Amino acid sequence: MKVAIQAISTPGRSGAVLASALVVAAGGLVGCAVGDGASDGKTTVGVTLNAASNPFFLAEGKAIKEAARKKSLDVSVQYANADVSVQSDQIDTFIRKGVDSIVVDAVDSNGIGPAVLRAKQAHIPVVAIDVAATGADSTITSDNEQAGREACTYLIKQLGGKGKMAIVDGSAVSAINDRMKGCKDAIKASPGIKIVATQRADLTRDKSMNVASSILTSHPDVDGFFGVNDPTAVGIALAAKQKRADVKIVGVDGAKQLTDLFDNGLVIGTSGQSPAQLGREGFDRAVTLAKGEKPKSKLNLVPTFLVTPKTISDYESWG
Repeated sequence: MKVAIQAISTPGRSGAVLASALVVAAGGLVGCAVGDGASDGKTTVGVTLNAASNPFFLAEGKAIKEAARKKSLDVSVQYANADVSVQSDQIDTFIRKGVDSIVVDAVDSNGIGPAVLRAKQAHIPVVAIDVAATGADSTITSDNEQAGREACTYLIKQLGGKGKMAIVDGSAVSAINDRMKGCKDAIKASPGIKIVATQRADLTRDKSMNVASSILTSHPDVDGFFGVNDPTAVGIALAAKQKRADVKIVGVDGAKQLTDLFDNGLVIGTSGQSPAQLGREGFDRAVTLAKGEKPKSKLNLVPTFLVTPKTISDYESWG
């Protein structure tokens, strides 16, 4: 069985990737289009990821390629850079090529729904990884409520159970919504914590830095920040450094970009995910569905790991 995989991605979770990486990824498209398998009757899987500018999605793609290589399957990867319309167009291309299943790491959980529906109308099963995608046949994601709850619980504990806290939110995908819910649950259980600001950025370092700077200007006495992903937390740290603010910051992802900042005294923790595991499980699920087999469960939650300076030695870093 030959599986040709294409991946789309968008900016999001863990910082910028060198332009050379994009060139290499684009070069990988040559000679291995998704239609190769469909034209000769072999099984094909289309994969659309969320961001070439983000090490998280690159790690997903790398794991998918490695999983395919172990099965002697061909892989082709390309990136769409945070554009849900491009991701939708890519799914339409998969449909026209007649792939047997599709994996999607959605740019927008609801926005990608119509494209997912078109795939299903064409009798092509869809697997959502990392975040939910409306209408997907199967979903494999980190336990994002756990991630938000544990990160904020740890922050609150480091604040001594009292103080002023701010949150930098992100884009409208299920994973971010779940992290916010988990964090708010932790705050509800801590009457000594007061939320002084909740503002939305776009999951990138630069926008989050601007948002955090504005919050610090309005609330210079804030004690702690929760960033809904690691680039957000890095942006908060940069703003805090510029403002000479004495704050504690936690994020979600577990990327080296953030854990390398543990020594700066501002960043104290993150809920670590495993993008490689998400990629592998999503790929395996796509192959299973392509064969017409049904999985035991439609939803798989991958546990997260609270990464702190004390626990980092037990964590598999990425990025």
